[in-house]
Amino acid sequence: MPELSELAGPLAGLGFGGLAGAVVGYTAKKLTKMLALLLGLAFVLVQVAAHLGWIQVDWIAVQTSAESAVHSEQGRALAEDGWRILTANLPWGGGFVAGFAIGFKLG
Repeated sequence: MPELSELAGPLAGLGFGGLAGAVVGYTAKKLTKMLALLLGLAFVLVQVAAHLGWIQVDWIAVQTSAESAVHSEQGRALAEDGWRILTANLPWGGGFVAGFAIGFKLG
């Protein structure tokens, strides 16, 4: 876990925007790790249930659905809207983006 003094150095020149970005980036990284853990556990549970014969999984249909969600215009628009909402009306947007990158790296 990084010390507060380690964070203060790179963020000192970024001001409030950098600090806010670092907090959001750090949180986003932690949430991303938690989501990956939950998806991995869900996959293991599905595989165990399929192995025991409790369910049958059509993995081709799952792959097709996942690919269409990732590559669809709506999926890309959702990600762009999320970033636009995070950075809307920020006079210190540059500091926020830099802080986000630092916080995400440290998370």
